[in-house]
Amino acid sequence: MHLDASTAAGLINSFQDRHILVVGDLMLDRFVDGTVTRISPEAPVPVLSQSKCQQMPGGAANVACNLAQLGTQVTLIGACGDDAAASDLAAELRQFPTITFLSVPIAGRPTSLKTRYRASGQQILRVDDETTGAIDAGAQQTLCETARSVIANADMLVLSDYAKGCLPETVIRQLIDAARTAKKLIVADPKVTDLSVYADVDILTPNLQELSKSAGTSLTELDTIGATATRLAKTHNIGTIMTTLSARGILASSADGTQFHDPAKTRDVFDVSGAGDTVVAVISAAIASGADIEAAVALANHAAGVAVSKSGTAIVTPGEILAYMPLSNPLTEPAALATLCQNWRSAGDTIAFANGCFDLLHPGHISLLRHAAKTADRLIIGLNSDASVRRLKGDSRPLQSADKRAAALAAFDMVDAVTIFDEDTPQNLIALLQPDMIIKGGDYKPDDVVGSDIVKKRGGKVVIVPTLATYSTSKLVKHL
Repeated sequence: MHLDASTAAGLINSFQDRHILVVGDLMLDRFVDGTVTRISPEAPVPVLSQSKCQQMPGGAANVACNLAQLGTQVTLIGACGDDAAASDLAAELRQFPTITFLSVPIAGRPTSLKTRYRASGQQILRVDDETTGAIDAGAQQTLCETARSVIANADMLVLSDYAKGCLPETVIRQLIDAARTAKKLIVADPKVTDLSVYADVDILTPNLQELSKSAGTSLTELDTIGATATRLAKTHNIGTIMTTLSARGILASSADGTQFHDPAKTRDVFDVSGAGDTVVAVISAAIASGADIEAAVALANHAAGVAVSKSGTAIVTPGEILAYMPLSNPLTEPAALATLCQNWRSAGDTIAFANGCFDLLHPGHISLLRHAAKTADRLIIGLNSDASVRRLKGDSRPLQSADKRAAALAAFDMVDAVTIFDEDTPQNLIALLQPDMIIKGGDYKPDDVVGSDIVKKRGGKVVIVPTLATYSTSKLVKHL
């Protein structure tokens, strides 16, 4: 399916109004990087000279982070220990303001911790510190009660099963039944081979190996995979089975016999850690927002292509997804835009202006656009040029070139025009365009906003809109 940027942006915009409950196995993923220059004299093993150590949420927590980075409100529920890894995981999750984390602590049980050692980007060892047995009966009851208290206010339930003990079969059935009673959509990323456990879910997202185990046979050909998935979906009253096929993309097989295959988007593969979580998150957000199966799969494929090009357990931003889609030149030259503004004013339209770097477009940016679009009939974005961003943010920025940043902005229907300015401030651009309103996010005072004198002189005003706490490109860099 050809998914254009405007359609994708429309979906991403609708994500901002969704609330998704994620229940499942929580993990902390740790990555230790360094170089190997010698073999140990103690044993024939490489000696890693450590240069960097970073950690990030994994498992169900990574699904939640991907959803939050797309702009959805997320409630995350899962079991963890009372150890340092649990504290580190909670600290990492606090970086995402739209995640409400409701942990079920279990004394004496370790929080799943996966430590990957890498030399020059190549993984040489992984150490897992975890217990995979089912959580105790008391914890199961607490988890289910906590989930039931949330489900009524959510749009969807996502079950993220990594076979680490948080989702034994009885818990899975209780949660599915609770969501069905509340008339909520359900997506399940399965680990249990017997798919009857997932009966009545709307979307099931196995990988090919998991589907083959459930079918009791090795599956390789697309036709056979599709036919088998459809049979299993019909047998267990599952709406659609979306089988992830690694380099072959995603195959959606519905119980009614409908099939849709979307090939993988070509990318340089750097690290596949967490890419499946990205797929689950995007498909869930899209379906919760009313997208059809084909659009959900196509958007997830684009997101997965971005995720595998990154190091570590990756999350993706809306700006990254949109930047890799086919786009026409979205820029309007300032002089031409000034004429366009005159035409809009002659037609009785009011014009709002917002400016910024908009590097790696994220939910904080989208929130600003949504607020700005409500203040006037037309919304213009003034975008800092690459040179301007470097002067303001340092030589490592921008992370995306001006044309990609502009393309991501222009894909949103609420944005009427994007133009670039090369100065440090948009003062000259505002003087040229003469907008009716300037929209700014944060704690600015209206009189301190660049260009406020210009709009006020012509009877306009400066509007300060709230920002999403902690969302900024600088803070997101370590997760990307």
